[in-house]
Parts: sequence; C-alpha cells; structure tokens
Amino acid sequence: VSYAGPCHVTDRQGADVERGKLIADRYELIGRLGRGGMGEVWAARDRVLHREVALKLLDLDRLARADLPRRFEREAVAAAQIAHPNVAALYDRGTHDDVLFLVMEKVDGQTLTACLQAESPFPLTRAVAVADGVCAALEAAHRAQVIHYDIKPHNVILTGDGLVKVIDFGIAGFVQAAFTVARSSQLTPAGTPEFGAPEQFLTERGDERSDLYALGGMLFAMLAGRPPFTGHNSIAVVRRKLDEEAPPLDAFRSGLPPEVTALVAELLERDPDRRPASAQQVRQRLQALLASCAAAEAPTAATPPPPPTRLMDDTPRAPRPPSPDSWNRASTDETPFTPDALLPRRFTNDVDIEFARIAEDTRLSREAGPSDLVRELTRRDCSEMVAGVYAEQPGPHATPENPVLVSVQVFAFPDAATAADAHGYLGDGGGAWHLTI
Repeated sequence: VSYAGPCHVTDRQGADVERGKLIADRYELIGRLGRGGMGEVWAARDRVLHREVALKLLDLDRLARADLPRRFEREAVAAAQIAHPNVAALYDRGTHDDVLFLVMEKVDGQTLTACLQAESPFPLTRAVAVADGVCAALEAAHRAQVIHYDIKPHNVILTGDGLVKVIDFGIAGFVQAAFTVARSSQLTPAGTPEFGAPEQFLTERGDERSDLYALGGMLFAMLAGRPPFTGHNSIAVVRRKLDEEAPPLDAFRSGLPPEVTALVAELLERDPDRRPASAQQVRQRLQALLASCAAAEAPTAATPPPPPTRLMDDTPRAPRPPSPDSWNRASTDETPFTPDALLPRRFTNDVDIEFARIAEDTRLSREAGPSDLVRELTRRDCSEMVAGVYAEQPGPHATPENPVLVSVQVFAFPDAATAADAHGYLGDGGGAWHLTI
C-alpha cells in the first residue's frame, strides 16, 4: 500500500489519529489501510514484540450503550480463542482515548473481492480450494463457539503463497449486534445483503448455519462470476432472499460436477434446518471434491524416478572448536529481527563440515514445518521466524550433483521464559519430532 501524503483523521474525542501516533503506549501507527462505517484499520508497529500488526479502531460514539465495552471485551476474548492457520490471529484489545482498538495479525495479500474483480469466474479447483480454506476457518471458530456473521469476499484474504485467511472473527458479530437487528423493511441489514443468510435480516441473529449460507454464496460467486442474488439496492436483494429460492448454480455455469452444484444448493437453503449441520460436514465434502479435482488433473505420463540420494557419512569424528565466524550472534530486545542480525554468513559444524548461507528470509512461523510444530509455536505466541539456507562447501563430504543443504530457523517469542519453555519442549523431543535447537 502506498501513501501519497500525510494521513490525518480525528477520533470522536477530537484527538489526532495520524501516522506516528502511539496507541496504548505500544502500537505506532504507520499508515491507514481502510475505513468503514464503524472505524478504521491501520498498519502499525508493535514496539514491544518488534512486529508489524493491523490495528482496528472502532468508533462506537453513536451507539451510546453502557454495556458496549463489556460486550466488546467478551467478543474479543472469544475471538482470541481461535488459533488456526486460516484465521487472522487476534493479539490484543483495549481502549485508547475512549476508542476501542483491536490488534490483529497483519496479512499481506489481496481480498477475495479484488481477486474476483481481476479473475472471475474462478477455475473449479481454485474456487473449491478457497472455499475449503474458509470452511476450515469456520470449523475452528465454531468449535470455539465463535460465529462470524459476516462471511463475504471482503473478509477473506488470499496471500501470495496461496493461503486463505479469514479476518474479523467474532468482531463482525459484535459490530452487527451493536445495531438493532434489522427487519426486512429497514435500511440497516445485520450482514452484507449479497452474502448474509435470510434469517439475519429478520428478528433472528442466526447461528453457525448462517456462516455456512454465506460460504455457499461465496462459492456460488467464485464459480458463477456473480452472487446468487442481485438487485438494484440492498433492500431488493434482501427481499428476494426472503421470498425466493436461490437460483441453481448450473444455470450460470454448465459442466460443473453434480457434487458441486448439490453442495451449493444445500448451503443456500432458505430454511437453516435444511442446510448442512456443521462446517465439519461441509469440509469433508469439499475435501472429497478437491481430491476428485486433483485426480482429474493428474498427468497420465509415468513419474520419473527421483534422483539418487547420497547416504550421510556417519564415521565418528572428534568435535572441533567453532570457526571464528561461527555461531557468534548474541541478541537483545533491540536486535533487529532480520537474517543479517541473527544468522552468521558461515559456520562449521562439529564434524568439520563448513556451510555458507545462500538464502535467507523473514516469514511467518506457520511456515516452519509440521502442523504439530506450528501448533506449539502458535500456543507460545510465536508468529515470526528468520530462516537461513546453508550449503555445504566443497570438501570431502560434498559432491556437486548432490549437495547437502541445511535450514536454520530462529523463532521470536514474547519473553525469555516462553523461549526457554519452547527450547525445553522442542529441543528435548517433547513433540513427535526431534530437533537440535
């Protein structure tokens, strides 16, 4: 996101909200990412954990209800219980100058809305894969008893590496419930008209099945290039949802597998009792669809044999002292979280093999490896890692056609005690893996 000039707004108390302002003595505003009816979203820098975050400032001045801070706290705590790769994590919440704020994982990517504008309709496999990622997020949230209430393309982000991230879990429900629940004749719908479930526009708030209805609407839009219901204004769209059955998907796109059209039709049932009962059931069907898509797209030619693997030479050798430019890094809270600050350029291991760094990167810890490892890192509030790839240098153990590569990862934890706990658990083989840390 680029900014052409200074960004300056005013909160409801008249205080300046501008780039460089410090929220809660911790979060430095960098640039505004977006603005809506309930507030703004800013890119910010967490000065304590030295990481980029997304900061949402909620302007609740016009609602004037004494229970809002308490309800906001409850919804935020509930949303914080969701720990899943397909859900943008909620890190913190609080009040600053009488404005409620949320601190969330900053996700780099494009909204599904932007992706659909650039490429619509989606290929079948891509649409089902995105729906599967959203459904995985719903499954995790519903297990934590959190309902989104506003699943729509704008609240789904696709990252550069293809990961699906759902944002605003729990908070969307809080924002909507802060309004009077809208009846069909009112102008304040409790959801996005094109994707919200019919019951959300009556006197009900809806439940988990309302999220599944919205998922069906998004899958319809990805495959058909348009939402299932359209109209000249929001009220017309809501009225059609309340009075009509959803159109069949194959009326807008032929040649789709019947399993796809049947699933979309069930998700878009007006009566919640006729929809699938849970996100878990829907995901099982999406996974089966993905498997059939992969089988249909698999090449028929024989797979070439893998290259020969060189066995490691495990001849015992006496350890040698570290080389002068070996692991000589010592970090503090002020050390920049970058590869050059934390990783050596070269090192020698204890069997006389020298390695040189050939690649480096700073990325999210969910890319660290197996899901159980990622789960343990997430549980300890580790969101970032520095990774370096080292190549064995020419010598008695290296051959040009089959080099040895080593991956080195450095993880950032919120404090020394948490880091020590992680070191003990992971390094001592507490999980199903064995690591040298």
